[in-house]
Amino acid sequence: MSVIKTHTGIVITQDGDKRMKLHSTEMSWVAGRCESYDKKTGYHWGAPNMRRRLLLDRIRPIKQVATREQN
Repeated sequence: MSVIKTHTGIVITQDGDKRMKLHSTEMSWVAGRCESYDKKTGYHWGAPNMRRRLLLDRIRPIKQVATREQN
């Protein structure tokens, strides 16, 4: 079962900026199974010297579409 993504953010990569869907944990923003970023610095967890970085000021919530069950 996958985790519901609640936000979007811009990640700087060697190929350019990419918009990614994210969800939040206590200490990090998570984009995928092996891709998480520190909430305070935006740097990729486990690889501080990599160029991948999440721009913290560009994180936005995803607007939820209200659904209603009809009986």
